[in-house]
Amino acid sequence: MEMSLRSVPAASLSLVVLCGNMGCAAYDPRDLTGIWMQTPERPFKTYPLTPEYAAILKQRRADEAAGKPFQVAQNRCLPGGLAATMTTGAYPIEIFYQKGGREIFFQKENVGALYRVYLNRPHKNGDELYPMFYGDSVGHWEGNVLVVDTVSLGATSVFDLVTPHSDALHIVQRLRRVSYDTLEDEITFDDAKALTVPITGTAVFKFHPEWEIEEYECTNERLMFDEHGNQTISMSPQP
Repeated sequence: MEMSLRSVPAASLSLVVLCGNMGCAAYDPRDLTGIWMQTPERPFKTYPLTPEYAAILKQRRADEAAGKPFQVAQNRCLPGGLAATMTTGAYPIEIFYQKGGREIFFQKENVGALYRVYLNRPHKNGDELYPMFYGDSVGHWEGNVLVVDTVSLGATSVFDLVTPHSDALHIVQRLRRVSYDTLEDEITFDDAKALTVPITGTAVFKFHPEWEIEEYECTNERLMFDEHGNQTISMSPQP
């Protein structure tokens, strides 16, 4: 299919028109609203871990081989955290704007997966921050690229579903709508405790205007843990 691009000014927006054999679709490259699904290709295949955190991962792998896999936050009905939300694509993400464009919301179809990006303030002072799942996120536009800077991510401990990070994790995302149906998220992880060097990868999301975010509920009343932290499931509700 042959395609061509052209820019069309419309009021204060800069619209891009994508044309192909099926006609033309106009979009604003700064409009990220809608439902997006990450493609199967993951942005990070390995992580350059420090010796301390490599040992943690090695122990988690050994526990998994012994039939005691690491229990991620979602297994306890807790939010997965920002790093895992933007790098593991089992559920779609919806992006929408609030307060006249001063905030951008990201919501994943998963437990507690909602975080805000504030466009009208810097990071909070250190004495106002505390360990969070999605951190303190502030953003600004560089042309048509939304740059999101996030700190204070100490409530979670994994980059993906098993690889550990520390409470020093700092995430910078550069989100760019490269076409009508494609959003790229260039993600940089900087963690002086867990990583030997900062790393950058790109997650790719596809637009699904025909989808709706479904209701997601999680209950842990049937999950039981023994004195060693091993998890089992009760067949009947606990009192």
